[in-house]
Amino acid sequence: MESKPITNTDNIINSRDLLTRINWLKQALNYRFSEEYSRELKALNAFERNIEPVASSSTYEPGADLIRDNYIEEYKEAMEKPDMAEDSKAAFSPVDFNGVIYWLRH
Repeated sequence: MESKPITNTDNIINSRDLLTRINWLKQALNYRFSEEYSRELKALNAFERNIEPVASSSTYEPGADLIRDNYIEEYKEAMEKPDMAEDSKAAFSPVDFNGVIYWLRH
């Protein structure tokens, strides 16, 4: 089953979805070449390499959110709801995704 494409226009990218998509693209490219898949894989691999220096396996692998810079304030406001008060103290680190800043939530 094909996973959903991930681009730097998405407001929120979950790290599990990112890893799933990278693995799916690698498998798909093993069966047949696609210029579109190849470009996407190259971009996602670069994004993943940019995440590694600011992430620990305890924040990245379990499914951390990556929030697009122009969406971060809305995301933080949603976190300030009473049922999410504990999570609102989360730290964020900037990560470049092909010229667009995403914030990795720790």
